[in-house]
Amino acid sequence: MEAAKISGRARWFALFVLTGINLLNYIDRYIFSALLPAIKADLKFTDTELGLLGSGFLFAYMFASPVFGMLGDRRGRNHLMAAGIGVWSAATAFSGITTSFMGQMLTRACVGLGESAYSVIAPSTIADYFSKKSRGKVFAIYSGAIPVGSALGYVIGGWLEPRVGWQKAFFVVGIPGLLLAFLLFLIPDPKRGSSEQDENAEPTAPDSQALKTIYRSLFTNGGFLFTVLGYAAYTFVVGGMAFWMPSYLVRYFDVSLEAANVQFGALTVAGGFVGTMIGGYWSDWEERRTGNGFLKVSFISMLITVPLFWAVLGLHDYKSFMAMLFLLEVALFICISPLDAAVLNYVRPAWRSTAMALNVLLIHLLGDGISRTLMGMVSDAEGLRAAIGILPWALLVAGILWLIGFVVYWQPVQWPKNAFHVPRWQAHRGLRTSGAVENTLEAFRCARLSGAEMTECDVQLTKDGGVVVFHDDDLQRLGGRPDKVADLTLAEMRTLVQAPSLRDLLSDTQAPRFINIEIKSKDTFNGRGLEEAVIQAIRDTGAEARVLISSFNPFALHRVAKLAPVIPRALIASDAKEPGNAWYLRHLLLGFWARPHVINLDERMITPDRLERWRDRGIHVFAWTVNERARAKTLLQAGTRGIISDVLLTDG
Repeated sequence: MEAAKISGRARWFALFVLTGINLLNYIDRYIFSALLPAIKADLKFTDTELGLLGSGFLFAYMFASPVFGMLGDRRGRNHLMAAGIGVWSAATAFSGITTSFMGQMLTRACVGLGESAYSVIAPSTIADYFSKKSRGKVFAIYSGAIPVGSALGYVIGGWLEPRVGWQKAFFVVGIPGLLLAFLLFLIPDPKRGSSEQDENAEPTAPDSQALKTIYRSLFTNGGFLFTVLGYAAYTFVVGGMAFWMPSYLVRYFDVSLEAANVQFGALTVAGGFVGTMIGGYWSDWEERRTGNGFLKVSFISMLITVPLFWAVLGLHDYKSFMAMLFLLEVALFICISPLDAAVLNYVRPAWRSTAMALNVLLIHLLGDGISRTLMGMVSDAEGLRAAIGILPWALLVAGILWLIGFVVYWQPVQWPKNAFHVPRWQAHRGLRTSGAVENTLEAFRCARLSGAEMTECDVQLTKDGGVVVFHDDDLQRLGGRPDKVADLTLAEMRTLVQAPSLRDLLSDTQAPRFINIEIKSKDTFNGRGLEEAVIQAIRDTGAEARVLISSFNPFALHRVAKLAPVIPRALIASDAKEPGNAWYLRHLLLGFWARPHVINLDERMITPDRLERWRDRGIHVFAWTVNERARAKTLLQAGTRGIISDVLLTDG
């Protein structure tokens, strides 16, 4: 069922069902950690063996994930999730029966197997219910179950163990899952990709023969990889901390197991929930404002979390420790909902379950799949305090990886609400084959008569502060003058090369309705005169709803974004090795600073592989200057969204 045909009430009901099941997911996962000291005392396991049991759950969880990811992109998702819930719930209950190490290992592995079926499929289902603009908030609600469920696992386990014993505690939390699984049959399974604003048709689900291609594409998707590798370092910390912190409180602060579980659980509920909500709303705001807000919030949160963690480790007073631990939990969970959204946003809709499965595999293989056992080994050798001391360094690694992902593999800003749809064809400086001088009103009028809905034009600032439609480099060729535009007045430009002002073009009813204004500016941080004059001309002529502003200069686009955030922006690039075309401009490395909505590329830069990488990052590509119809057709078929041309103005 398409998201557009699913009512808002049905979408929110589905979200709360999936969130409620996720809550139980984490209760069942973390009650084992809460009961760890009791299991150790009763069954005489070593810390290393306890760590292996935790890792056994995770290895089953992560190695089953690719299978369920593949199935989740091809089969009915609700049935798969329901089966997974039944398996993990039954295995949780059976954990209270077995008393051998291998028996416990088997039940923990089955819990991991069942939970993988749910955890890798549910996020892709949620993404198909809600559009990108609200995913931070939506995933904050879904991810809010992580700290709350984890904490309830500690609280319930800590409360039940002295009253009914650790064996019966597993029965109490295991059985309800068998009932909750039936709720999945009350919610619709939306069409894959149906919430994507720029997708007009359902993406084709990949067949089994293409699976190697999908994984190869994911492993070469830089944004996805840096996000996931940072997520792995983060999971190393969260998993290790959750598994060993109650034991840490018992050993170093002389509190009872029940008190340690209940108090640590309460802190995790409160701090984790607050942090998750902050992260969700903050990342949505950043996503709308700057693009790639999900990854931005994630690395900024590490700047807060790492110093807090080091401060916590230096405290020996229990009350001070717990107060700082609360602040640490808030900071630690800020990134939890943005991370899932960031992973999904780097992947096309038809591959999301597969991508989430690979994400689960890698974050646990490189994260808490090794942290629990590694920390157990360090604890046996050096003490648990030394084992906990590893964790802030891993968070530092996570922050660095996310920063690289944000800067190098930036994503575009969401298209402004109510902005126009960019036509497929744009005239480059008007119709140059008409005999009219380019960048003149006559050339623009000829373009419209030939069918162009949109035209590109170049603008610069004249000596007297006017915005003239002209390209500085053409003054010698067209006007026979060695001067620069900045050396001449607007009146002189009119006389010399028939150059109109930007106001003239925007007010001309015979020119194409939509205008791509290319700002010819070399300024970095010094002034913003041209950008201010362009925005003022647009506002004075009431053209805000029919213009796009483009530039090679990322600093100019950044200034435009601050002056007029509702006007769409395009970052331009060419790979020509010229003195003024620095390497960072050729590779669009300052796209995160420019904050564009789309990119306009020299058509010689565009290859199918590059288009695929841009597509994975959610970036739409327009090609310039394409003057051969066969080349234009090839580019459009490959996924280029539009053509800027001197001669090709329509499909005909």
